[in-house]
Amino acid sequence: MNENIDKDNSLADLLDEDTAEIKEGMDPKERPDEYTFHIGKLEHTIAQYYYKQDQDLTDNDVEMRLFNIMFHLENKISYFSHPLELSIIATMTEVFKKRPLTLSEFEFVLDYVIKSVENRSWLPGKRAYLNWICYFLRMLEPEDEEKYVKSIKRKAKRKGMSRSEIDFLLLRSGEAPDWK
Repeated sequence: MNENIDKDNSLADLLDEDTAEIKEGMDPKERPDEYTFHIGKLEHTIAQYYYKQDQDLTDNDVEMRLFNIMFHLENKISYFSHPLELSIIATMTEVFKKRPLTLSEFEFVLDYVIKSVENRSWLPGKRAYLNWICYFLRMLEPEDEEKYVKSIKRKAKRKGMSRSEIDFLLLRSGEAPDWK
């Protein structure tokens, strides 16, 4: 973890106060594109941790860690001990310096990634989200990428998905869907 982080602070201390706009009902869910940078940094941290440090990590572990952070934003940073939580906190602390968020906005970012994990639950296996995010962010080694693509195609075909639906599932960062 970044040694420059004051572990006696809480994550909530690092966040801006909710604005009048947010308090009056301008829900971050109404403008998710504004949080792409934050979501991307969070997901990159998760993928990097999984692929480079702990391939025993599961989607359930990721959800538990994200919920733990969300429900303990007011706790001192020293409260957190899991290496994934500490990686997320270190990354997001740096992100907040560049692009500050309010408490509600950060909760939205965490919730968005939790829902991304849940959205992959239709795929069998304990690491559907983790494998997808590593693929999406182009982190996989060529042989791992090939295995992932074959696996997704096989599973999607069994579900009766069309070729265009399968292609959409295999989009990666920086690619646009081909809506022919």
